[in-house]
Amino acid sequence: MELYCTAASSRRICQAFGDSAANERTARQWFQKFRSGDLSLCDKARTGRPQALDDEALQAAIEEDSSQTYGELARQFNTSSQTVNLHRLGKTYRLSKWVPHTLLEVHKQQRVATCLSLLSRYRRASIFNRVLTSDEN
Repeated sequence: MELYCTAASSRRICQAFGDSAANERTARQWFQKFRSGDLSLCDKARTGRPQALDDEALQAAIEEDSSQTYGELARQFNTSSQTVNLHRLGKTYRLSKWVPHTLLEVHKQQRVATCLSLLSRYRRASIFNRVLTSDEN
């Protein structure tokens, strides 16, 4: 049986596997690949593909020195700075060091206390302390 791709073939693939399974161009590429004898369904290794970083090694490097920048970490792991993604580890870069992305309960309580203090100070002040007046002299 000769393998060839048509718009109808693409529609049948989408009917079987859902509307977002493949468009006509992707289906044509698959048919061409299978026609050439390559029945592999795995991606081939390509140059320029981002390397997968070891999260544990990255976490250890951050714990060792939390003041490292993206560029320094990229050089240390021999990859690009775009590949270094510490948000999935729950870290963010603030004030020249890596800190937890989520706030601890203690930090949340400190923020609430500070906000309440500022709000009560605002409410205590009389209106005359907030109004600026001047005369023509």
